[in-house]
Amino acid sequence: RGEGVPPLSPRLYPGDAYDPASEVVICTSGQESLNAALRACVSEQVSRGGRDGVIVFEPYFPFTQGALDNAPAVMQPVRTHAPGFAIDAAALRAAVTPRTGTVLLNSPHNPTGHVASEAELAAVAEVCVEHDLLAVSDEVYEHAVFGEGCRHRRLCDVPGMRGRTITVSSAGKLFSLTGWRVAWALAPARLATAVASAHTNLTYSAPTPLQAGIAAALREEDGSFGGVAQLFGANFELLATALREHRGLTVCDAQGGYFLVADAGVPDIDFVRSLAAECGVVCTPMSVFYADQDRSESCTLVRFTICKSREHIHRACAALAGRRGRRERVAGTLEM
Repeated sequence: RGEGVPPLSPRLYPGDAYDPASEVVICTSGQESLNAALRACVSEQVSRGGRDGVIVFEPYFPFTQGALDNAPAVMQPVRTHAPGFAIDAAALRAAVTPRTGTVLLNSPHNPTGHVASEAELAAVAEVCVEHDLLAVSDEVYEHAVFGEGCRHRRLCDVPGMRGRTITVSSAGKLFSLTGWRVAWALAPARLATAVASAHTNLTYSAPTPLQAGIAAALREEDGSFGGVAQLFGANFELLATALREHRGLTVCDAQGGYFLVADAGVPDIDFVRSLAAECGVVCTPMSVFYADQDRSESCTLVRFTICKSREHIHRACAALAGRRGRRERVAGTLEM
């Protein structure tokens, strides 16, 4: 059932903002929801004039390219910059061409941890309305906002965006159950129908027993989601301190999400290799999060993971400080 089992669909958005019968599509994972949402938007925009371009903010999760290929669509990257990775409204506006039909937003953001502000969402909305663009808003990290005074805001709630936005979220992220492949897309009825059609051709149905389980979890949830925002925020601070004090890295700002980005001051791949060899801590070179492959020659940014247990973070901090025991060295690397 693309519309979801009856106990699940009505619980996915506060209040009565979306009709469970016509504006909610239950999918098999956030990744499938994203694929279906992009396919729906591109299909509508191509039918209205060949507008197969999708604006994507760089850096971006590498699976995005595959989702665009499946749509099929053409990426139109708009780069954001360290240390804050804020959306540049002027750069966004300049990226729009006659080919542009859709904007893809991810907030909280993977890999940077940036949470879009009210002003940034307003800027995205202004461009979408002015150029009659659709939007896909990937909000799977919505529960993991830890920046002081910061909160998650939905793009669909900005004036003018309710009828042109598909919002993607994921139970796997909400409840830290990534093996439970249940997610959803919220959209106006015409776009939800298109998402459901794409979903039917991708996986057909999310597992019914897991949908029932997620419905029960949502029914009991008090909004804290196990305190993951507080855990990840504290993990961020612990790891950031260790990276600054023991490795001399410049840590970039973040307000949420699962990751920490830092500037190593040397080519990212060289740093990743040397860090793993020296202390067994493994991070990800940020060059893989950019469309321009030449970026790999100049990128000095690396990504660490903060969605770990506190024990894991403490072990990583000890390793960064050179205090890793012989038994731990023999056991292997610490993936971050």
